[in-house]
Amino acid sequence: MRYIILFLLLVCVLSGCYDEYRLDYPYSTVAFSNATGGMDIEGVLARTVVKDEGMKLDIGVYLGGILENNSNRWVEYEIDESILDGTDFELLPSNYYTLSNTEKFEIPSGDYIGRVTLSLDSAAFVNDTKALEYKYALPIRLIRTSEDSILSTKSTQILTLKYINHYEGFYNHKGSFTTYSSSDEELNAGSFENVITASTYDLDTILINGLLNGIGEDYMAKLMVDQSNSIYMEYVPKVPEMIVEENVALSSTSTTSSVSDWENLDAIHDGQEPSNSETKSEGGAYGNWPNAETWNWVQYDFPQYYEISKSEVYWWTDNGGILIPYNSYVEYWDSETEEWKLLSDPVINGEVVPAEDYGNKEKFSGDTPALGGEKDMFNVTTFKPVITDKIRLHFIAVESQGIHEWKVWGIKSKLSGYEQEPIEKITMLDGNSFDKESNTFNLNYRINYIGKDHYTDVSSSMVWRNRIRDGVNEWRR
Repeated sequence: MRYIILFLLLVCVLSGCYDEYRLDYPYSTVAFSNATGGMDIEGVLARTVVKDEGMKLDIGVYLGGILENNSNRWVEYEIDESILDGTDFELLPSNYYTLSNTEKFEIPSGDYIGRVTLSLDSAAFVNDTKALEYKYALPIRLIRTSEDSILSTKSTQILTLKYINHYEGFYNHKGSFTTYSSSDEELNAGSFENVITASTYDLDTILINGLLNGIGEDYMAKLMVDQSNSIYMEYVPKVPEMIVEENVALSSTSTTSSVSDWENLDAIHDGQEPSNSETKSEGGAYGNWPNAETWNWVQYDFPQYYEISKSEVYWWTDNGGILIPYNSYVEYWDSETEEWKLLSDPVINGEVVPAEDYGNKEKFSGDTPALGGEKDMFNVTTFKPVITDKIRLHFIAVESQGIHEWKVWGIKSKLSGYEQEPIEKITMLDGNSFDKESNTFNLNYRINYIGKDHYTDVSSSMVWRNRIRDGVNEWRR
C-alpha cells in the first residue's frame, strides 16, 4: 500500500509539472506553409488537378504559437498581381475559378488551418493549352489577422496550377513482336518488358515515350481514348537535331571495384578541370588505398546507347600511397555477345598502340610503364568507334591508384537491327482497347520503317503503375 501511495503522489507531481510548463507561446502568428508541391522556387506552391477526379483544391494558412485553439480566428488576404513581377507566371484569369471566401481564411476553434476552397471552371481551364504546364498562378498576400502577427517571411504565396488527365503516369509495358520481310517472311521475333512514361497531351490523349522495345525520343506516340474506351494511336516523329559529340560521362552512373571510404567516386565525372595531378578539385577525387600492385576498375553505365570514340583520363596522385598507374586500358560492353571487349585500334596520346600491347597485363611494370600514364594532363585514347551503354577503365600502379576526371566522348546512337531503323509510321491493327477497371492499354500495331521494306507487328499491354503529382508518388489506384 505504501508503494501505491508513493506512486500516486509521483504521478500527481509529474502531472502538475506538465500542466505548469505546458504553456502557449507569448505571441500567436499565421503563415503560409513551406510546402512546394515539388516546385524548386521559393514562395511557390505547385498544385495539380486531375481531369475527371475533381477540379477543386484547398488553399491553406497555418496558425502558430497556440497549443490548443479554443477560438475562431481569421486572416484577411488579397490577390496581388505584383507578386508575379519578375516571374514567368501569368495571373490565372478570374473567369477560370471561384473562391469559397474571397476575403479571408477562417480558422475554426479546434483547428490550426484556415482553408479557402478554389474551384476551377473545368470547361475554361482544361481547354486552355497553357493549363498543361505550370503557367497560370494565383498570387496571394496575407494582409490582416486576428492574431498577433503575420509571419513576414511567409506572408505571400504564388499558387501555380496545371491539370493532367487520368491516364498520365508510369506504365509497366510488356509485349512481343515479329518482324517480316516485304514477302511476309519472318526475319526476327522477340519479347520485351520495360517501364514507359505517359504525359498529358490534351483532355483525353497521352504522349508515351516507348514503342516496341525502345525508349526515348525516337519512340514517341500519341494515345487517345474516346468515350467508348476505343483507342486511336499515332506516331510522333522526333524533331531533327544536330549531332553533337558530348562528354557522355556527365550523364552516367559510376561504379568501381574499390574506393576508399573518404574519397569520392562520383568526382571522376563532375565536369571539373584539374589544375594538376596533385591538387584535388572542389569535388574531391577517386582513390582506392590500400590497393598496391592490384588491378582495379571504374565503370560508367549510360542511360542510353552511345557511339563512343575517345576516352580522356586525368590521374590523381598524392606522391605517397596513391601513384599514377603504369598500365591501363579500356573495355566496352558488347550487348550482342554480352561480354566485355577491348577497344580496337587504340591511339594513346598520339601514339599507335600495337594490338598485342593493349590490355597486356604481363608486359609492363613500374620500371617499364605502358603509354597513358602522364602527369598533369588528360591522357587521351582514341579508338575505332563502338556502340555501347557501358564502358570500363582498368588500371594498376606500384601503390594504390587515383583519378581526378575521366571523360568519355560520344554521340547518341542505337544498336543495329531490323527494329532499330528510323520509324516512318504506325498502323493500328485489330484488338486495341483500354480497360478502365485495370487501367490497361491493350495495343496491337504495325511499324513501318523509313526507306525499308520490312515491317514489325507488335502486341503489348501497358498497365498503369504510378504517377508523381505535386511531388508525391501516387501508386496504383
